[in-house]
Amino acid sequence: KDKLAESRKDKQAKLYTVAKDDILKFGDVQISFFHVTHSIPQAYGVCFHTPEGRVVYTGDYKLDETPINDIPTEMGKIKELGRKGVLVALLDSTNAFEKGKSNSELYIRDVLEEQIRKAPGRVIVATFSSLVTRQSGLIDVAKKLNKKVFVSGRSLESNIKIAMRIGYIHPQANVMLGRNDLDKHPDNKLLILSTGSQGEEFASLTRIAKGTHKTISLKKTDTVIMSSSVIPTKVMEVQNLMDAIARRGVRIINTRLMDVHSSGHPNQEDMKEMALALNAKYNIPVHGFTSFAAQHRQVLKEAGINESSVFIPVEGQVFAFENGIIKHEKKVAADPIYAVGDMILEDGAQIIAERKALAKDGIVVVSLVLEKGKVTKVSTVVKGIDAEDKQKSVLAEIKQRIAGLRGKVSDEKAVKKEIYARVGAFFHKVLRRYPIIIVDVAHE
Repeated sequence: KDKLAESRKDKQAKLYTVAKDDILKFGDVQISFFHVTHSIPQAYGVCFHTPEGRVVYTGDYKLDETPINDIPTEMGKIKELGRKGVLVALLDSTNAFEKGKSNSELYIRDVLEEQIRKAPGRVIVATFSSLVTRQSGLIDVAKKLNKKVFVSGRSLESNIKIAMRIGYIHPQANVMLGRNDLDKHPDNKLLILSTGSQGEEFASLTRIAKGTHKTISLKKTDTVIMSSSVIPTKVMEVQNLMDAIARRGVRIINTRLMDVHSSGHPNQEDMKEMALALNAKYNIPVHGFTSFAAQHRQVLKEAGINESSVFIPVEGQVFAFENGIIKHEKKVAADPIYAVGDMILEDGAQIIAERKALAKDGIVVVSLVLEKGKVTKVSTVVKGIDAEDKQKSVLAEIKQRIAGLRGKVSDEKAVKKEIYARVGAFFHKVLRRYPIIIVDVAHE
């Protein structure tokens, strides 16, 4: 609700609250829920009771017997669905390459507590802002170790406030600090919870590492704990962030060194347990890349599930069921789309093609003056060239190539054509680039 309010869409959206034991009815389809443990609280799996059979979607889940401020995944309900009969199960494949079982959040809290206890100065813990279980556990640790907690990062502050409002996190008297309270306590009594575990440009930890944070400056006695996994597309951002922290002489602890993070998704043994409990006629691995789904199929095979019952989906694929038999229908369009302001555009849209060209090869703008049919003034602007010194040489080369047009009698169309040819040839042949070229002609 707060996210929608922030984007001023809370009046448009209709939100319906459901509890884990609720049953919804839509025509001849009923929907029931089962609680699952995940990184965020109140996560549910869903069962669609259809005339063809039961379709179960696990959603994101883990099998954690000792979650923090939560109940374990409702395996009793899941096994009951399996006994009644499940037609098809859609199963979380995110950690298909991870052996064993996912670590419990309680175990992760104990590891973090030990590192926070041993740290000589301040401890800065960066994690996903939605991982409220981790934040709850860290606040409990701070209270136990007689430390104060400062929260840095707008999304993190917002989520903790919401969690306190609904009673998921219990406010700890004399534990939470305001912005002006940091300097009032010794460094070894401070625990800072921060956003920016993925190296996001404007997140709190990134600004701290760059020295641009208004309140926090790194000290050599600090310890930074990266309590999160690295999203595959954020590997370089996270590496650059850690390098910036290391250059300031600060110790970094991440998942390569010790268990300071537990995924909210099932590892291989959890996947086996879930699939065997559901005992579905058909299994469709979802979430992650195709290789994840293929590995999930191998995991289920190891659990004794016939691999002929496991189907690897591709984008846009439609599975239909008739008399309990799976059928492959024609694909539906599922190509990437782009949000540009209020517009939703497909990949082939002209504006998208232009932006890709700008990003890849840059832009050249040549402005000239035609006076009585002669070229009298020429100026050039180049954007998107790698370095300033190279840009200067490019401008000089372009100037030389179009210098011959000065004083020549010609019409606007002919001048534009000649400039397109000369400038384009230079970029194509010399720089192997294909920039957008714009020629602007003024008349005097």
